[in-house]
Amino acid sequence: MTLPDTETLLAAAGLVATAALWAVERFLPGRKRIGYRVQMDTAIGMNPRDAHSLVQLRLLRQDQEITDATLALLRFENDGGKDIVRQDYQEPLTVEFTGRTVIGVEVPDANPPDLVGMLTRNGGGLRHDGGRLFIPKVPLNKRNHFKLLVLLSAEAGDGSGDGDAGGAHRGRAGDADGGRPGEVVVGGFISGGRIRRNAQRWGPRKLSLALGGVCIILVGLLAGLLLNGPTVVASAECATGRLTVDGSSAFAPPMREVARQYTARCRGAEIQVVESGSLSGLGRLNRAGRSAPAGGPAFLAASDVAAPAIYRELAGRRIGIVLLGMVVNGRTGVGDLTSEQLRGIYDGRYTNWKQLGGSDLPVRIVGRDAASGTRRAFETTVLRGSEPGTVSSYDCSGKDRDAAARVTRCEVNSTGSLLETVGRVPGAIGYAEVYAAAKTPRVTRVRLNGREPDIEWAGQHSYPFWTVEYLYTYGQPEAGSLAAKFRAFMDSDTAKNILRKYEHVPCADLASAPGSACGP
Repeated sequence: MTLPDTETLLAAAGLVATAALWAVERFLPGRKRIGYRVQMDTAIGMNPRDAHSLVQLRLLRQDQEITDATLALLRFENDGGKDIVRQDYQEPLTVEFTGRTVIGVEVPDANPPDLVGMLTRNGGGLRHDGGRLFIPKVPLNKRNHFKLLVLLSAEAGDGSGDGDAGGAHRGRAGDADGGRPGEVVVGGFISGGRIRRNAQRWGPRKLSLALGGVCIILVGLLAGLLLNGPTVVASAECATGRLTVDGSSAFAPPMREVARQYTARCRGAEIQVVESGSLSGLGRLNRAGRSAPAGGPAFLAASDVAAPAIYRELAGRRIGIVLLGMVVNGRTGVGDLTSEQLRGIYDGRYTNWKQLGGSDLPVRIVGRDAASGTRRAFETTVLRGSEPGTVSSYDCSGKDRDAAARVTRCEVNSTGSLLETVGRVPGAIGYAEVYAAAKTPRVTRVRLNGREPDIEWAGQHSYPFWTVEYLYTYGQPEAGSLAAKFRAFMDSDTAKNILRKYEHVPCADLASAPGSACGP
């Protein structure tokens, strides 16, 4: 055997061995994995002994004195190989501080920042009872993390007890200085994965990175020694080229984020998301398909409604349930409306908010144009009829376009424009996707028939205002094309987590549910 052949053999053997070690450490213990660390657990000294005769300090929170106070900082992270969705939690995460009582908790850091809202939302966020902290089931993409800063006080009595509530996982972190009794006990259960305490220094993550680095070096060495170097093969989910996704403005924000995630993973792919409106997007797709060569156009259309029958060549897939809601200007003084009251507003029976128990302000209707799928959903599910077509105002400030009209009404061409107008015009009312509405200042989301939109599908049977989101292609896209690959990516855990973040319900979660709107 010649010297180059020996070097090649040794490099290949080293590569296989290193890759095997890395795979065992990284994947075999569970590709779904949440790691945690207790980064701080320390007493808050408020009574310095040397000055006790001169001063006595007290720690108060909401006028309640806290004795023997401590602060704990915990970090939770998805350090596994797969995204974690809400359905993966068979038992939610809990943290028990033995011998102590939880006084309050904050989220000082989270990546992405939207995790803060998921962790702290009213009625479904962080809560505590005695010495136990309950963490809601939040989705975590790979490397997502959040930190919890917990204020605690000593329990009355000896504070003994092992804090074991029979959870599937228990990890303990004692006081490193040995100066205070008590432990931090983390519980929970992830289907197909595990929860573990990460080491503070040379932990599994750093070991994994080191082994991965050695593996990369050996790959380079082997490539240099082999006469015919290996070809870099893209992931099976990837395709290159350019793609346009047009249509629903309500669905554009999550679609842009899904597109960013895809192009970050797949070099050579470029995806442009346009929001011209559901029906406009369907029309553009149909025109692009009729003029495209064999194989179909690099074009997808996202629509809040099913495509009209005239578009016979379009093939649609249901990808999610979009929750919609009524919104009013914050000065109206109204927080709840019935479907019958809404019909009265839109047909002109109610022209001032004081007629509905609100402020003395004229009602001004901000509508969407005819290309909007959200408008079509509003007409079908709430009004049970057509929205008045008369446009009496250019900007909803007054009847400057038709002084004789019964109601003041203007039209805009996107969800963002509608929310901006409702927030700007006193007395304005409109409809929009709920996540965007919650992020818009001076806009109040009103309850509909006493109900709030609920991301859990069980809540949709009593909340009337939602619609199915479709993703359309012109015919069936060519196998291996960017259109086909990106459409398949919409069923991935990454895409589903993004939809949940925007308070949409992924159809991939509901396809087998009896009577599901996402069914065939």
